[in-house]
Amino acid sequence: MRPDISIHDVMPETLHRVDEQMEMIARACPGPVTLLVVPGKQWRQDDLERLRAWSAEGHALAGHGWNHRAQRIKGIKHRLHSLFVSRDCAEHLALDRGGIVDLMKRNRQWFVDHDLPAPELYVPPAWALGPVRAPDLSETGFARVETMSGYLDIATARFQRSALVGFEAASAWQVPVLKLSNAFNRLLARRLPLRVALHPDDHRLPLAGDLRRWLVRAAGTHG
Repeated sequence: MRPDISIHDVMPETLHRVDEQMEMIARACPGPVTLLVVPGKQWRQDDLERLRAWSAEGHALAGHGWNHRAQRIKGIKHRLHSLFVSRDCAEHLALDRGGIVDLMKRNRQWFVDHDLPAPELYVPPAWALGPVRAPDLSETGFARVETMSGYLDIATARFQRSALVGFEAASAWQVPVLKLSNAFNRLLARRLPLRVALHPDDHRLPLAGDLRRWLVRAAGTHG
């Protein structure tokens, strides 16, 4: 089975790199890609046309925060998450339940306002959903939310676990950590669905070779 392949942080300033990754995926592991769009940026008309073109080609658009930057660091848990995982992009961790719901509603409405398909999937930045539960999310309009460990179906509150591999090794210490995590998740993928999560610079970072090998391997398994 082909894994779910996604590209995070789709913004006007990353579209060129996202294009490069889409071409790489099309060569190595053809099929649909989920594009995680950050609405609260300076989107020009030609940027929006690029999103529409990808959608017309069969790729899915998903909601991904608002501006991909936390307004503040809220508490020790958020501080540790920021230090070791998310830097300052985990927007939800700076918000209360109402703020998270409002952000998600605003996110989905942006697609509607710009003549883009309203997404069914929402992925919080850094997969950090924050202090909300499935019943809180029913008014957002999204059908599913993706977290670090899998997918939450909002209507039923059922959770589907899924393995996850990633390649965003921007610092030297992240290389061995991600290699170990990816090896562990490769084992999990023997019994769970697999997700391959890309960020716009991954094909230029130290784990670029690993990324390409994962895509080729996934294509072979799918074929």
